[in-house]
Amino acid sequence: MEKVSMMINARKLFKDISDLPTIPAIVSRVVTMLDNSESNPDEIADLMLSDQVLAARVIRVVNSPLYRTTNRITSVKRALLFIGFKSVREMILTSYFVDAFGQKDQPFDMKMFWMHSFTVGAISRRIARMVDYNDIEKAYLVGILHDIGKVFLGHYCKEEYGQMLDSIRNTSYTTFEAEYEFFHTTHCEVGLCLAQRWNFPSAYCDVISYHHTSEMATEDPLLTSIVSLADFYCLSHEAADSVAQASIPGRSEENAWKVFKQLAKESLPSSLEHFLSDLDEEHESINNEVNILFNTMTE
Repeated sequence: MEKVSMMINARKLFKDISDLPTIPAIVSRVVTMLDNSESNPDEIADLMLSDQVLAARVIRVVNSPLYRTTNRITSVKRALLFIGFKSVREMILTSYFVDAFGQKDQPFDMKMFWMHSFTVGAISRRIARMVDYNDIEKAYLVGILHDIGKVFLGHYCKEEYGQMLDSIRNTSYTTFEAEYEFFHTTHCEVGLCLAQRWNFPSAYCDVISYHHTSEMATEDPLLTSIVSLADFYCLSHEAADSVAQASIPGRSEENAWKVFKQLAKESLPSSLEHFLSDLDEEHESINNEVNILFNTMTE
């Protein structure tokens, strides 16, 4: 697969799109402030309160069983201080993307898609801790967003993508392989186009572009490796479906493990197999966490 030609083909898909979701200005402003640890919580809270839907969702999530608060939190400022700027940043961006694409018709089950995405985010956060990555919230968010290109393809190329999915049911083909055959590009390149239009940080763009080919990552190889292995782990533990299919470890996963061994600050298990099996101990609790978060986000 030639990346340059695949990117050209991906950009062609955007040529006549006039209703592509954009990130609202208020969301961008809030996220920018939350990125700065020196920002004033009162100013952030005031800005968030100018969008009642946004504020209500943050309050709802922080009071969900996910955070186990002893007393109900009713103010945005207290929510900010209770779970931290970075966690609120990820919560806001995640809820925006669920809302922005949740109502668009798709040839696949969107609940299953988002459950997979949220689980990859949760597993990415666990792996980030295991390898002592310096920003576990970033790993969580980009883990959720890694497959965003599939949502674009499923909506804006609905008929063709539906035909593609039908063609690979009950086969060993992955969507990544089938997309290339049908569109001469994949959700990775399409996702990169979306990420660039939304001015995502370069490390996010790299993960979205290379989570199936982690050996090509340049911006943050460790972050890309984290999401690549989280995605593989989730696919191998889910019932195979037309959007997220299980596979066996390939070059990307083997490269990810090599990167872990080279860059991780903590000692790791002796093999990739043992590393992945260590995640099994938390698999049930992660599933419970994802169910709570998904249900709260989509209320």
